[in-house]
Amino acid sequence: MPTRNPPEPPAPVAAATAAAAPELPIPPQLLQHLRERRLLLFAGAGLSAQAGLPTWRSLVQDVVDATIAETMQGEESRRELESMIAAGKWLQIADHCKLKLGPGEYARLLGERLSDSGRPVPEAHRLAVRLPFAAWVTTNYDKLLERAYAEERGGLPKTLTSLDTEALGRLLFDGAPFVLKAHGDLDKPDSLVFTSRDYRDLIHGNAAFSAAFSAILLTHSVLFVGYSLADPDFNLLLDRQLLTFRGFAPERYALMSGIGKVEEEYLWRVCQIRVIAYPEGRHEAVPAFFQCLADRLAAAPAATSASVARVASVAVATPARRATPAVPVPAAAATPAVLALDWREGAVQAMLSDGGKLVATASGPREAWAAPAAASRALESGSAREGALAECSGALGRTLGPVMVKALANVLQGRRSRLLRLDLTREVERLPWELLAVGSRTLAELAAVYRAPVGVSESARGLPAVASPLRALVVADTKSAEPALALPGAAAEGCALADEIRDSGVGEVRLLLGPDATHDALARAFDDFAPDVFHFAGHAWFDEHEAYLELADRHLTASMMRPWLTRHSPAFMFLNSHYTAFIPAGVEGQGGAHAAAVSAGLRGRPGFADLAMRSGVGAFLGTYSGAIDDSGARDFAVAILRSLLQGATAAAALQAARALAHKQGSGTALLYCLYGEGSLRLADGSG
Repeated sequence: MPTRNPPEPPAPVAAATAAAAPELPIPPQLLQHLRERRLLLFAGAGLSAQAGLPTWRSLVQDVVDATIAETMQGEESRRELESMIAAGKWLQIADHCKLKLGPGEYARLLGERLSDSGRPVPEAHRLAVRLPFAAWVTTNYDKLLERAYAEERGGLPKTLTSLDTEALGRLLFDGAPFVLKAHGDLDKPDSLVFTSRDYRDLIHGNAAFSAAFSAILLTHSVLFVGYSLADPDFNLLLDRQLLTFRGFAPERYALMSGIGKVEEEYLWRVCQIRVIAYPEGRHEAVPAFFQCLADRLAAAPAATSASVARVASVAVATPARRATPAVPVPAAAATPAVLALDWREGAVQAMLSDGGKLVATASGPREAWAAPAAASRALESGSAREGALAECSGALGRTLGPVMVKALANVLQGRRSRLLRLDLTREVERLPWELLAVGSRTLAELAAVYRAPVGVSESARGLPAVASPLRALVVADTKSAEPALALPGAAAEGCALADEIRDSGVGEVRLLLGPDATHDALARAFDDFAPDVFHFAGHAWFDEHEAYLELADRHLTASMMRPWLTRHSPAFMFLNSHYTAFIPAGVEGQGGAHAAAVSAGLRGRPGFADLAMRSGVGAFLGTYSGAIDDSGARDFAVAILRSLLQGATAAAALQAARALAHKQGSGTALLYCLYGEGSLRLADGSG
């Protein structure tokens, strides 16, 4: 599957290394599957050993030595454990050591021995992440692959463990690249697989993960590197697949050293793994092999689809694109205060922390659930907008109570552009907490507010890179051919955004306007253009199942968009229309088709925010109201993009646009909410 940004050819291996490395054959089918993005890399401890990290055997030896030293076990215990090492009984040894040390000390010891902090990223890792593998699977606990990905491609990969089964299933379905740490991540002690009990609980006892892992191996060719193929559990899985499917398995290859002809023949005849052997100890062959793969790909690139004619497109003459990370600002400047909200035991539970320290807790009734309905209905008329906002703000404030509101005031007031992250569970997520009253102002007016992804970890989402020049895909006024549905403000919005990007000199834009904004045109744009920014200005609504955008020729539902967003995750996505983030809990209809649809069971329904977060979008901006006026939305969108192009973070850009709208008398600026990474930047602001 294509990645969001096609990987650049790796830099040539140093001449001395290339000259010294043995020449290895490249099976044509392996190269073909790599080109088609049907090949995954399975990395074992041997790959990380190139960074000076211990192999599995040496790690077990280190753990044994530490256990004996810290628990004062005698020489007899040492001799017995040494004999178990010689016999390869590593899981039993690990069980013993964990029992003696205790889980906490055991996890600390592993972290100490396996930390890659301060170690340079090996050349092999850099080359591996630049090649178009469908995924990178590893039994290693370190972060060398993630660090290599960030340095070579920009951003962070979608990284999962056995605990992230839902995200893994979605990525398998959508065909997007990811890093799977099958034996866990050091940052997540609960995910580590090191003992026999860990195998039982996290691998064999996790039916969802076992099924997903089996599906990975059944639907992809595999290249094993630095992996001994001695894991009995893994070999059992391979054997079961061969038995179940009567000998069928996708092509499997293993880049290995020090292997004899007998073992090589066994791996082929019994396991259907074709060995690509290199001399023992000549590990420079690994990066040289990756480089050779890259050279062969460059020499015979896959055929690409013909370029699509740009419709109403605006382009800026810019140098070749280079990947730069869309990363948050330094932690010292971007550490947010956190307001965590949950629904438990019939009440809203709130917890406020600042700088990692707990500030206040509160519990309040479900009073605010109906307030957004009144606010939204009143906002539709425009005449009672101010009163409706005040009513909603007050109700949300009363739900949390005066103690929490005062604590929020103390944390936020007097601190310009303070970041505030809202950690919201599904039960409370579809309420407009940005409107919460803190004194005479709302939460959104006091702080740069953003919402944490709901139900998915940041590591599983990934953080897309932004290329230079950045690419923006803008879709606007999709129903202009139907006079009753035309949105002149949306058309002006699309053209104004194109002008902003043109004048900034930092990117290029593809604009799909009016009848040209069809489903097929948008699909081609996502695949061919791979946008860093996706902006929509038009009609949006909900059917009986899910949210959709109105294109010129059909509805575009959230589920229809998911494969596009997963394969080419934009760093920033803004859907400037009604209810694109969610329909608030409590909204009820009062007549009309839209109202009937809402009252028929769409209360508190998700929009596109949840989709965006689960698909790897860095930051998503949408609305939770049906009262977004056409001209006000245009000015608001232009202000957001202008700030982003000048180097502002997503949260700061939103706050600045709100302040500008307030000065201009617009009443809709508070009806937007930001999801994802509030500290995400699209530009460095140096230009």
